[in-house]
Amino acid sequence: MKNNIFKKLASVATISATLFMLAGCNSSLLNEKKVEGAQRPIIIQGPMPIEAECFAGKLEKVKVEKSGKFVFYKGKLNNYPVIVTKTGKGMENAAAATALAIEKYNPIAIINQGTSGGHNPELNVFDIVLGERTTNIGSLKTTNLDEGQGTDPTTWIPMDLMASEGSGSDDSANKVRYYYGDKDLLAAANAVKDTYTKGKVVEGTIGSADFWNSEVDRIKWIHEIYGTDVEEMEGASVAQISDAYDVAFLGIRILSNNKTNGGTYDPGTAAANQAYVYEVVKEYISMMKNK
Repeated sequence: MKNNIFKKLASVATISATLFMLAGCNSSLLNEKKVEGAQRPIIIQGPMPIEAECFAGKLEKVKVEKSGKFVFYKGKLNNYPVIVTKTGKGMENAAAATALAIEKYNPIAIINQGTSGGHNPELNVFDIVLGERTTNIGSLKTTNLDEGQGTDPTTWIPMDLMASEGSGSDDSANKVRYYYGDKDLLAAANAVKDTYTKGKVVEGTIGSADFWNSEVDRIKWIHEIYGTDVEEMEGASVAQISDAYDVAFLGIRILSNNKTNGGTYDPGTAAANQAYVYEVVKEYISMMKNK
């Protein structure tokens, strides 16, 4: 009699445990569906506080998250999730912040925006360049010179680090690599360019590297070799990481100065660019909702 009771209790315990496990599985599946069905956020990046916090201030229901030195302002724009990332300056910071944001938030698109120095003498301070192309202008290979022969940067060769997994001596790497801006993001940016009244909005080439060029002849050389319209210190690394994760990317940079035509630095350009990018993001959200 006792054995039968114990057997029944054991059966009940087994069934209860099974039901509990199934309930846990069902709950997990429901949570996965919620995650999969959630709206993937748009990431807006700015290197410095002056290039990020103005946009963050335009969002609703903002929550601040930090990871290392990177700051993420999570909020809503027109009831759609948008995250502003303060990446810090430089290629390494921008690449790390981008990879982290992709892994944490699974964004649908990334816009890297901020100020830049002009390379194209036809562009003026407050003009905006949409990155139809973005390239790393600091990835270079020198010519072979022996001791005492000096150095000649004008003979250096662009190097495509993504051309192969082999050594840097691979001749197939002796070329410029361009990352092309996402077509839908470009379409949204072009659709609202008439709302911007402080300068021109043009498609062009954005160059990035961990250096600050103030030599006009050097700027002209880069402009001729790479076709650059502006230079900054982050965009190409963001484009590279976005490409690795297959996330839509666009660089949007405003000229804060232009040594090639005497355009002096204006700090008001950072806020002007964020105001324009705000219109771009609203248009992009509208486009997604109408698809």
